[in-house]
Amino acid sequence: MSWYEPLIAAFTFDNPPLLVAAGITFGFGFWEYIYSFRLTSREGRSPFPVWMHTFYFAHDSSWAVILMLAAARYDWNWFLVGASVALMVWTAFEVYNLTMAVRLEREEAFASSLGAGVTPKAALVAIVVQVVGFYALVNLLIAFMGAGSFLQWAALTNVVMAVGPALLSLRRRSRTGGGLGVACVILLGTVNTFLPAGMFVLALPQVFDTTWFYVAGVVFSAVAAAHVVMVARYPAKERVPGQRRPIW
Repeated sequence: MSWYEPLIAAFTFDNPPLLVAAGITFGFGFWEYIYSFRLTSREGRSPFPVWMHTFYFAHDSSWAVILMLAAARYDWNWFLVGASVALMVWTAFEVYNLTMAVRLEREEAFASSLGAGVTPKAALVAIVVQVVGFYALVNLLIAFMGAGSFLQWAALTNVVMAVGPALLSLRRRSRTGGGLGVACVILLGTVNTFLPAGMFVLALPQVFDTTWFYVAGVVFSAVAAAHVVMVARYPAKERVPGQRRPIW
């Protein structure tokens, strides 16, 4: 089954509630990555584990190409083009994140599997292996879900966002590379994903307006809320005289 026709039918300028909901949903995604950039550049640690960056790189670059090719077949539909461009931007974000992972986070990310003293080359090889594996997984599951299953995948990426940073914070047991700000944004973004008036249900109710979707929403929102509570219990970041205020 092709999901392109239902997507094109749903995302029209005659459907302002969906367009507003889509803007909010995409906005949360960019907001989360603004935190990632700031924290990585300021503290040398990302709020997201490296495997999230390799997964998102494979996902975003795959869908950027797939949607642009689909747009060419559907008279350059504005939503398909716009979503493809947004995914290209996110792919560029991941290039930056993975570059910083090799430069600054390779010991934390790979020492447990590669041993102490991880070299940039070893970290790069590990990242390439992960990306290749995720390319295979993402595109295999796209084939299983059907052509144009972009929103199904977008919902899954938001589930990953609810879980991955929480697991990383649990392992670090500190606010370094994270904080209450990004944890709260992730919680709000997770709740927004599963709202009955959110982008997913409004666009494809035949897919998302189901009991299990809402049950999953309760579960993953609870995970994101537990992340906020966990981070709140960690000691606050110390402010160093003469340096910029720590990212909350």
